[in-house]
Amino acid sequence: MSHRTGLCAAAVLAAVGVTMTPLGVQTATAAETAPSRFTAVEAEPGPEPGEVRFTWQQDGTDTDAYVIETGLTSFSTTNPRLPEHARGSTVFTAPAEARSLTLSAAQTAAAGAPVGSANHLYYRVHAVNHTAGGDVTTYWPRLQTVAVQPATAAETGTGLRAGSFNVRTARATTDARSWLERVPDVARTIVDHQLGVVALQELGPGRADGQLGTTQGTPRQTDSLLTELASAGGGQYRLVRSTPYVKAGTPSATQGMRILYDASRYQLVSDCPDTAPDGTYSPSCSVVLPVRDSDDTEADRLRAAYAEFADRGTGARFFLVSVHLDHRHSTDLATEQTLDALRGAQAQAAADAVAAVNPDNVPVVLGGDLNSWQNNKVGYSAHDALVADGFYDTAAAQTQINTRYTTYNAFAETIPEPVSGFGARLDGLLVKGVVGARTFENVMDKVDATRASDHNLIVADILLPTG
Repeated sequence: MSHRTGLCAAAVLAAVGVTMTPLGVQTATAAETAPSRFTAVEAEPGPEPGEVRFTWQQDGTDTDAYVIETGLTSFSTTNPRLPEHARGSTVFTAPAEARSLTLSAAQTAAAGAPVGSANHLYYRVHAVNHTAGGDVTTYWPRLQTVAVQPATAAETGTGLRAGSFNVRTARATTDARSWLERVPDVARTIVDHQLGVVALQELGPGRADGQLGTTQGTPRQTDSLLTELASAGGGQYRLVRSTPYVKAGTPSATQGMRILYDASRYQLVSDCPDTAPDGTYSPSCSVVLPVRDSDDTEADRLRAAYAEFADRGTGARFFLVSVHLDHRHSTDLATEQTLDALRGAQAQAAADAVAAVNPDNVPVVLGGDLNSWQNNKVGYSAHDALVADGFYDTAAAQTQINTRYTTYNAFAETIPEPVSGFGARLDGLLVKGVVGARTFENVMDKVDATRASDHNLIVADILLPTG
């Protein structure tokens, strides 16, 4: 059985990549009637998609039942920096004779980790003794995490290797290495992983040297990537769009959402002209995303990019969408909630816009920098909206590589390993109309003094339905 508790506002925004806090020692309010101590508690994905299996060792002394509390964020009974109960807190019980409990796919979905979400469950286990004076509890001293069993991926179809890569804007001129110094590394990363299509973020139509002003006589950031790709053996790659989405002088946030594809393997089906109506810009194949009505201006306005492709060998069609959702965060709970809700609305707007130009319901691959993560104290609305819309997060692949690390590296030479076992995924690759995912990789080395970007490339292998 299970029940849920509400969001605790005392939570603090967890640091990116740090997703576990020890709960402290095992405690009881009356030592003489406290259940005996646990000697081990573990969990693993269950045998069937969506399932999780918990096991524990304890001799059963003074124990009437076991309680497993799960959540979507860090929580603690002893750490004042964390809430006592997580966002999405759910409680499951087991009888005194049990030493294991398997949650069904329906139960993990109710706890906030449906099979297509790639969400993991934070959990703690405690033993309870029902006494005349009230319940007495002994806790296992560590908060732990577990992922549900992923869906079984399709076994037949047209293979597609897709990526998402926030390559860091050329306008970040105070970085240790400029875009022009990093772009060869970005290009080699793409070529080395033999990507078919890539959703790019922060690849803008401005000057590659990061300076403001005209691009006449100097390459755009978009064009500089194509030049370096050709030098790295990737001359077959093309950008769907390389010029601005808005007329010069129009207030706008980043226009860095771009789509790259291997033209030797995929035909661009969408009509996405670079220049219209006056020869310097075009809104083609872009989606205007919402802003907060009361607080934002057009300078905060973001746009998503999309395009439809066909596999040149099999004819299998699909859409690729690139999103870069609002980057702002706040320590003020109410403000953070509005920003989280905004990212949810932006993700939904991108999905709805592509659905409107997809009457045949061909598969959709959506990649991007969601600028949020599961352990966010107020929510994960963008990701939740996409999962509710039928998207499958490819991080829940049958083979997962480096999912224990964050996808945002901040140019750190060494990326810390979260003790919880799951890094914060600010970047996502989700698919709709595709059955599961074969592999997912967060492309990184734990130690790297010359990272190509402050985000890692993420890659997924899927099978598109054919016929």
